[in-house]
Amino acid sequence: MVRSSSGIRVMFDYNKGRYNMFTRSLKLLGDLVGIRSDIWVMFHDKKRRLNLLTRSVKLLSAVMVMLGLSSTPALAERNLRLTFQISINHELGKNLSFFKEQVETQSKGALKIQLFDNAQLFKGEQVPQAVASGAIDMGMVFIDEFAGTVPLTGIFSVAFLFPDYKTLGKAVAFDSPARLLIEEQIEKTGVKLLWFQDYGPIHLITRRGAVRQPSDMKGKKTRVLGKPSGDFVEAVGGLPVKVSGSEQFLAYQRGTVDVGMTGTTGIKSRKIHEVMDSITLTSHAQTEFIVIINSKIWNSLSSQEKGWITKAARDAELKMRSETEKDNIEAEKWLEQNSKMKFVRLSDQELAIWRKASEPAVNAFIKDTGDTGAKLVQAIRNMK
Repeated sequence: MVRSSSGIRVMFDYNKGRYNMFTRSLKLLGDLVGIRSDIWVMFHDKKRRLNLLTRSVKLLSAVMVMLGLSSTPALAERNLRLTFQISINHELGKNLSFFKEQVETQSKGALKIQLFDNAQLFKGEQVPQAVASGAIDMGMVFIDEFAGTVPLTGIFSVAFLFPDYKTLGKAVAFDSPARLLIEEQIEKTGVKLLWFQDYGPIHLITRRGAVRQPSDMKGKKTRVLGKPSGDFVEAVGGLPVKVSGSEQFLAYQRGTVDVGMTGTTGIKSRKIHEVMDSITLTSHAQTEFIVIINSKIWNSLSSQEKGWITKAARDAELKMRSETEKDNIEAEKWLEQNSKMKFVRLSDQELAIWRKASEPAVNAFIKDTGDTGAKLVQAIRNMK
């Protein structure tokens, strides 16, 4: 038996009938690809017949590959779909584009990432379940969307717990116990966490009349991102209303809420400055988004594919972290120069009043998360 490189098996039987049929077939092949007819006289010698047969079968395999007839399929290209609710032009969207480019470059196109922005496929609150169920391969999601099943994930929206980028950076460092604990809890839901995306500080925005004191929030319907930010709004007298990121513009335009809550980069990219008049720079939360992949899909990847994704994810996280503060400062300057929004900057004394008024929100988080949450809050406070 002779086995070609393409897996074709040829049984060579010296029975006269089979021999003659095979000889005629090889001669026809030789004629087709330009082999001289008189070469077949070598078949009178058994050793030379076998050598020629082996070379001819390899030639046949090569011809079949060129003609697209090979029985062995080419290495299949794998595509992973990634959904997110932000515009591809937002800093978070650009970070996903960077990840995509890195993966496809490393894999030389063997692994491709398809991006679906602006909640084309799923709204933000739908992403955790969509990814866990396999309805979509990957997703970028505001981490608070996990707070219903994993209360610890709400830590980043606990009011005034992260006073600056430095504290946040310590909390989400790759070897941070806080991060490792959160990752472990999230990965029990059927997804694997690939990387964190720093969004930046969250502020309060209004359409009519600026907010300066906690008392200004009394009775006002306020857009919240999840339970922790809802606890904050309740603590200062407001009425929390959950509005997804992709629905903000219409909610503000239609007056569904009186007060909004988002960051400067989001105000710019979503054109929220067209429907809201003022922004109070409370920086009451340092929001994190995360990128996740379905656990079964992750486990089905080869070690090489996992390596491509892991390296690209790490590079994307480091890139985002190094640029977030600058991006938010630039967005703030752009809004001041190119929009009609009024900026309210709070003094240290005014911020102290806000922190004191929001303490019930911190207590609510600890109540929801128990002893583990209490230790997490204390650990983050010690990072300041």
